[in-house]
Amino acid sequence: MRLWRSGGAVLWIIQRRTDRISRVAEPEYDAFISYSRALDGTLAPALQRGVQRFAKPWYRLRSSRVFLDDGSLPIEETLGRSRWLILLASPEAAASERVSRELEWWLEHRSARQILVVLTSGEYSQSVPPAVRKALGQEPRWVDLRRLRSVEHVDDANPRLRECVADIASAVRGVPEDDLVGEHVRQYRRTVRLTRGVVAVLVVGLLVAGLVALGQRNSAVAQARTVTARGLASAAVANLRTDLALSQALAAEAFRVESNGQTRAALFSSLTASPQLDRYVQVGSQVSALATSADGKLAVAGTEDGRVVRVDVASGRRSEQRVGERPVTAVAASADGGVIAAFSPGSALRWETASGATQQLSPPAELTDGLVAVSPSGRFTAFYQANAAQLSGDGLTRGHRIVHDGQTGAKVERDEATVPLFGMRLPSDDLLLEISPSDWVRRVPATLDVLSAARGNALPAGGFRPGLSAGGDYFGFSAAGESRLWRTARTEFDYNSQDVLVRDGRFRPSAMAISDDGARTAVSEAGTIYVYDATGAWPGERARLEGNSETSFVAFLGGDDRLVSSSRDRLVLWDLTRNTRIGSALTTKVPQSCNACPAPRIAASHGKFAVAAGSDLAVGQDEESVGAPSQLRPMVWSSSGERLFVVTAPEGIGETWDVRDGKRQRWKGDVSAEFVLAMGVSPDDRRLVTVNELGDVQVFEGDELGSARTISPGRGMDRSNWPPPDHLAAVSEDATTAAVVSLDSVVLVDTMSGRQHDLPGGKARAVTFSSDSLLVQRTDTVEVWDLAGTSKRRTIPTDSGYLAGITADPGTEMIAQLRGDDVLVVTDLVTGELVGQTPVADERGRFGKIGMAFADEHSLVTAISDAPLFRWDLSEENWVRSACASAGRGLTTDEWRRFVGTTPPPDLTCG
Repeated sequence: MRLWRSGGAVLWIIQRRTDRISRVAEPEYDAFISYSRALDGTLAPALQRGVQRFAKPWYRLRSSRVFLDDGSLPIEETLGRSRWLILLASPEAAASERVSRELEWWLEHRSARQILVVLTSGEYSQSVPPAVRKALGQEPRWVDLRRLRSVEHVDDANPRLRECVADIASAVRGVPEDDLVGEHVRQYRRTVRLTRGVVAVLVVGLLVAGLVALGQRNSAVAQARTVTARGLASAAVANLRTDLALSQALAAEAFRVESNGQTRAALFSSLTASPQLDRYVQVGSQVSALATSADGKLAVAGTEDGRVVRVDVASGRRSEQRVGERPVTAVAASADGGVIAAFSPGSALRWETASGATQQLSPPAELTDGLVAVSPSGRFTAFYQANAAQLSGDGLTRGHRIVHDGQTGAKVERDEATVPLFGMRLPSDDLLLEISPSDWVRRVPATLDVLSAARGNALPAGGFRPGLSAGGDYFGFSAAGESRLWRTARTEFDYNSQDVLVRDGRFRPSAMAISDDGARTAVSEAGTIYVYDATGAWPGERARLEGNSETSFVAFLGGDDRLVSSSRDRLVLWDLTRNTRIGSALTTKVPQSCNACPAPRIAASHGKFAVAAGSDLAVGQDEESVGAPSQLRPMVWSSSGERLFVVTAPEGIGETWDVRDGKRQRWKGDVSAEFVLAMGVSPDDRRLVTVNELGDVQVFEGDELGSARTISPGRGMDRSNWPPPDHLAAVSEDATTAAVVSLDSVVLVDTMSGRQHDLPGGKARAVTFSSDSLLVQRTDTVEVWDLAGTSKRRTIPTDSGYLAGITADPGTEMIAQLRGDDVLVVTDLVTGELVGQTPVADERGRFGKIGMAFADEHSLVTAISDAPLFRWDLSEENWVRSACASAGRGLTTDEWRRFVGTTPPPDLTCG
């Protein structure tokens, strides 16, 4: 029973809610607008919007519901659900049958007091039907909106319309007009505030979204930039051996796209590869012939497209002339390059470069092989043509000779059977030299008469490349395992009568050059040029010039220290005296040292340099010696760079040298040392600290640098090498701390208080200070500590192949170490990445250890006995400039697409 009653209650509640929902589903209207659609079709909707929205809370669609009669529904259905009737009165509305029916219904079923009259046209008496006027009485409530009848005046913001809306809304909602207007203002302000808040939130959201999108975009761009840079850097390294010009251009572009460890290492590698390389010079077409002037100032190239190109080696300026339509196969130049000769099958050219005058000769077109020569003065030009492929049974072929006298304009020609020539030279105006496999013939240039001939056979059976010096004094060949040279002045020759034999050579040589003095040869094979010393204390291979996949021609440029070669459409200039493109020799020469002596000690400040070795010291270009066995070391510059502090040991004499006037002042205190390993001076020059071979720290103070105290760690130092090397001790730049490598630890000494403590980590190989850090070299690491040695900042892995000794730049961003093979290794201290490595010097003929020190944050100086100090430029911006200058080119759009795979940037100019 209770269950039935509960179920019945539930059914009753559901029924009540269903009835309520049904009633709500039938909308109730606060007002019904009756109007003439012909006249007020614009005003009526505006009035409807205004009343519905007046004093509307922001969260509701409307504040009241107003029905706008559109004639589509029965009158009873809409009027019956409306509480007020709004009549837009006008003569047209009064005449409207539908409006009349609506008014009749309202007066019959509703009260006239619920009618609001809005006069939109005509007079009240004409626009309101009589029955309505009567029902409204003598003082009806109506609003005059006749001025808003035209469409252009119907605006929701029109004050008159807004007043009418407020009046109607007040009546419809039963709220005093003043209160309703106040509520409208409050709702409006609230809505504005909310709108502004929403807009602000949206703006903030959009900004956040924009920032996120921008961050994502920037991240994507950065990632793309990194990928591009790494791709270029990898391509640069891959081309080091085959195209060093392209490698340098790729490395410079990679570093320009993004500076990181990989791009910096690639740039360094491209600059230190083949250190004898000077630069590349583009000639615009495949090089088909090569010659140089005797003064070493010019290189001359023949090209596949029939041009001869004259290149000023110093400036890189080019000038050219057309020889013919076929490849130029032979070129030659006078001693100063003022006269140039060139041969192309069917064409021969004499070119006087100063005036630009040219003379074309017409050798027989069927003779396609040619040689040319120019006398040193430029007076005579000789041309030889033959066809080596058409030989008779006795090995002869038709040979055509032309000699042109540029002074008189005379020309002599001779056509005779000859053994095809290997080479031809005009050593003077009185001699023409012709070299063939079996004959060395000397002729008179003006007549082509034979002066003398030497006959023999000096060449091997095969696999060789002949060469003839530019002056014609030496002829030779290079073959597998040997090179042989003969003087061409001899009257006879054979295979074993050579004047020079070098037990070295190439298996498949493609070109050979012989220096004028016969002291050096250069042989190319598979793109690499092998330079051999033919005479001297160490005959044999002198250098390998790598970086090109092919080398068609090679020639000495003036003396025997410079070369020019060709690779495809470029000339390549080499300097055998240089060992890097990122450095230069200084004017200060290192005193002579010995193999057992410590490495030369360098001090650099404000662009001034001092270097000491043994008993000798060089300051700038001045030299000083105290005579053995005394030692002039170490030395330290004052903070101003105007004075140099120097110790002479074992006498213990400390002096201050004024480099401006050369005056010297002896310190008041004497230095107690057989050898001084380290020294440092405070910024005010009033405190100086030394460390001797026992590890004792001596402090000097005052204007006269009197001895203040000696602090002895009492731990002993490694005496396995004597004298002890400098790297076993160091003094900080402010002279407040000394570091001493003992037998089992690194001892730090506070030079002010005398306090000492051991650095954790045990035995070390070397110590040094930068401006803000202590660096400790151990067997396989380099540690970076704060100056007091209380906090280890980072550890950089190395290996035991490095020599003991380390130097750091002032900013503690890079360190330099030497390997056992005298290769300089530079490491980034921040990232631990290898910046690069490069040989410091040639082992041959060198003795003594190598000293090194940073001159500033961007340059490192090395010292080799009896040689100028050498400054290594570690500025990355200068690296880019050097790489671009050496490459002589930028990247092409095709190369960018090949190595990167994206649309190339508009500017691919190198640097």
